[in-house]
Amino acid sequence: MSTLSYNGHDFSEHVTAELVEPAGHALSPRTLAVPGRPGAVLLGSELPPRPLTVRLFLDAGVTLTAEERSAIRHELYGWLVAPMGAELSLTGEPNLTWRDAVVTGVSDWDSLFEGGSCEVEFTCLDPVAHGDEATSTGTALTVGGTWATWPVVTLTALAGTSVKVADGLGRYVLVERTFAAGDVVVMDFAAEVVTVDGVDASADVAVESTFFSLTPGSHTLAFSGCSAHTVEWVERWL
Repeated sequence: MSTLSYNGHDFSEHVTAELVEPAGHALSPRTLAVPGRPGAVLLGSELPPRPLTVRLFLDAGVTLTAEERSAIRHELYGWLVAPMGAELSLTGEPNLTWRDAVVTGVSDWDSLFEGGSCEVEFTCLDPVAHGDEATSTGTALTVGGTWATWPVVTLTALAGTSVKVADGLGRYVLVERTFAAGDVVVMDFAAEVVTVDGVDASADVAVESTFFSLTPGSHTLAFSGCSAHTVEWVERWL
């Protein structure tokens, strides 16, 4: 059993939660029918939104009147309504948070237990959970998790005409402009946005640049045109 946090509300005051977790992710294959052969050719697969079912158990038991139980349930109803999606986390899944989660299914309250229980189905539009944050100021780093993540790189520029971040696979992000010593360059690889001293400088990114992701495991990055750097990322978990 664990507690549930959703849409900025801590449900532990009223309920405990049990995650009914699927065995894994079901992929959505992309296929092409080929004349003259059975089946189809697999072109690739997409990771669709992830459904998560949570059973809620009302903790109050026989200590509450029917009116008090009704008031709690209605408060929970309000907490579960987040039309634009919200963050979801359970203490049974340490340090993991699902983003863009929406309630897409609910069951009736089951009176078998003293305080009642029900099932709530969340659909996580971002199907890969967010875990611990990590930071590195070196060139070698190790990424945890089970899914690729997108870093944010902050550079302190030297006086010159370019700054560059490259990985060991030949991918890089190159920014070409006139830099003064101490200019702060922030590269957001997920958004594919670069700022210099807080001002958008995405137009200065060389066209051959690639905003690359970091897969779980060890990486060695190379930095040029800067006196210091910081790489930040969030572990991603299937």
